Amino acid sequence: MLDRPIRTNTEALSPNDLDTLRAVFDAMCQEFAILPDSAAAHSIARELVRLFQTGMTEAAMLTIAVRARWQGDWKMEGSSAG
Repeated sequence: MLDRPIRTNTEALSPNDLDTLRAVFDAMCQEFAILPDSAAAHSIARELVRLFQTGMTEAAMLTIAVRARWQGDWKMEGSSAG
């Protein structure tokens, strides 16, 4: 599940890392029908970075994890995440 060792908060993300995160972020915003500058989108972005820093760097795994979180925690909170 983890593609590489856990990152520290001080490690810079590479352009490829940012491309991966952006692609997943854009796909999740589209799938969940949320605006990229909404509170829900900010929650997704935070979760993506957190997951990435723990070593989950594959787009498919990030997508699955965020989708599961959305369907669990965020969606049940109603509009508090967005």
